[in-house]
Amino acid sequence: MIFAQVWLCGACAVPIPVELVPEEKHRIFGDIRLDTVISPVETINIADPYRKGEPIYVFGNIAAVPVKNAREHPAGFSKINAAFLRFTSGTTGDSKGVVLSHETIYDRINAANEVLCINPEDKIVWLLSMSYHFAVSIVAYLTFGATIVLCRNHLGSTVIQAALQHNGSIIYGSPVHYEMMAYDRSSLMMPDIRLVISTTAALRNEISNKFYDRFNIPLVNTYGIIEVGLPCINLWPLGKESSVGQVLPSYEISMEDMGLGDGHKAIKFRGKGFIDAYYDPWQTRSEIMTDGWFTTGDLGMVDHEGYLFILGRSKEMINVGGMKFFPREVEAILESHPSVREAYVFAVKHAMFGEIPNANVVMNKGFEDSFSGAQLQAFCRSHAALYKVPEKIEVVDILPRTASGKLIRRKTA
Repeated sequence: MIFAQVWLCGACAVPIPVELVPEEKHRIFGDIRLDTVISPVETINIADPYRKGEPIYVFGNIAAVPVKNAREHPAGFSKINAAFLRFTSGTTGDSKGVVLSHETIYDRINAANEVLCINPEDKIVWLLSMSYHFAVSIVAYLTFGATIVLCRNHLGSTVIQAALQHNGSIIYGSPVHYEMMAYDRSSLMMPDIRLVISTTAALRNEISNKFYDRFNIPLVNTYGIIEVGLPCINLWPLGKESSVGQVLPSYEISMEDMGLGDGHKAIKFRGKGFIDAYYDPWQTRSEIMTDGWFTTGDLGMVDHEGYLFILGRSKEMINVGGMKFFPREVEAILESHPSVREAYVFAVKHAMFGEIPNANVVMNKGFEDSFSGAQLQAFCRSHAALYKVPEKIEVVDILPRTASGKLIRRKTA
């Protein structure tokens, strides 16, 4: 793998996700000091505006081309044994460059593998972008000797057949992938699968139940944070499908009361494999964390058995004239209606109340022509306080997501 070769040279790897459009890729050249771009020859032209030399063939059709430096590294960068630099997914509109050292990544993958127990016998059916899911998952798989299986597409039937053909033992994907698999109408099963890991987005109970009914395999929900790693994995999900699980042995969790009066508390972690620095503006680990604790920005609750439930993000909170709530609460109500497949609730500025909620919904097949915003509003009113009911509900084909699959939440004017 190219990343491994880069690391053997003592360099820091910066992924340029293939999912990005050229404008977004070019922005990376200005945001980070890059020295060399390595890419298949058919896409190496992305570096053309910045080239300062001819491409050199590394192996096969892989070429390396030196590029002009648009900026210098922040002061202090050279003091970190940097291995990986990736921008966060920007689900709330902000994106920061996360710097991870070789030592941090080593600690991180070992912390996760205390419970995942990945070994050379494992064959992992991989369904996500390697650019966005690398510093725990892909690195761990290769480090612990596992084989990675890539599918030609992510249709449910294709994934099932790939798992069967290659004796897959683990599947790593998003709720969207598992929903497609759950609705597969064949009789094919996956007898060698020992773990089915779900990440990138909230896992709805409907998907968990459908998948379990179809394959008799529980979906393992996880809580991944680029600054932290994988601090929670729900290895025993039956009865607690919506939980991200218990804290791994290498981590500690702290729940800080926000004074909301509804059980929502700020989630903090402490442990191994945490962020070394933010790239721009430059902040070191000691500046980011307080007494070793990293504040995630997420809100949640821990039940009496130590299972963590994510209830929203502090930045997502909608404030209607001083009455505060989290969009996920209303999204869950909308998604419980038989006509709605997915919902996205967001804040819109309002002259009198400051903010009011609006919603976009993706309809289930067969309900597209019978949509009634008024009916869905009435449904919400029967399940939630009036200030939580979306003022306007619109049908969309898809919901806005980052390239890593997370729902994008931005407050609009």
